[in-house]
Amino acid sequence: MNSSHQKLDAEGPRDPQQEQRATNTSRGRGLAHAARREWYLLKVDLFLDGRVPGRRRKEILNDLRNIIDAEADIHTLQEAISGLGEPRELAASYAEGTSKKRVLWTAGVAAGLAALMVYWILGLTYTLGMLSVAHQAGGEFSSHFFFVDVLVVSTAEGIGIGWSGDAALWFPLGLAALAFIGTSRAWRVFRRRPR
Repeated sequence: MNSSHQKLDAEGPRDPQQEQRATNTSRGRGLAHAARREWYLLKVDLFLDGRVPGRRRKEILNDLRNIIDAEADIHTLQEAISGLGEPRELAASYAEGTSKKRVLWTAGVAAGLAALMVYWILGLTYTLGMLSVAHQAGGEFSSHFFFVDVLVVSTAEGIGIGWSGDAALWFPLGLAALAFIGTSRAWRVFRRRPR
């Protein structure tokens, strides 16, 4: 990759129109280019998580971003990404010789957010099911969903839903914390590092 850039520089200064075209190409990549590039880099980042320190990961990802953009000016984006290889293999090449006993922060955050999303989808589905019954029967109904008090009302004046109790806050946060700790292996923060 670098050899082709060195050849261009060795040939002397570029034509101003050629430089302008290169600038327009790099600016005109668009949202699809950025989304595809960042999706690839996210996968590499997930495989680097827990194997390479955070600062080094940022450096690696910035270097890869620049390489992809430079190659996309010469070839297509697909060719640039294919030239780098599979995200898992690329990450493994950067992680050679590093400790595998790091905390998986990214995986932990993703698991915590996924647990919250599943909880709220199930809670909303449960509440809408109650509301459907209340709408047909009419009146006020209360129930519990994972320690949370759920109230639905359907009268001639209107409909309403509500959640109450302390569990409405602590249960989803506790669920997210358990998912985070289990997936990220956060207890590794407290282990002694070998001297």
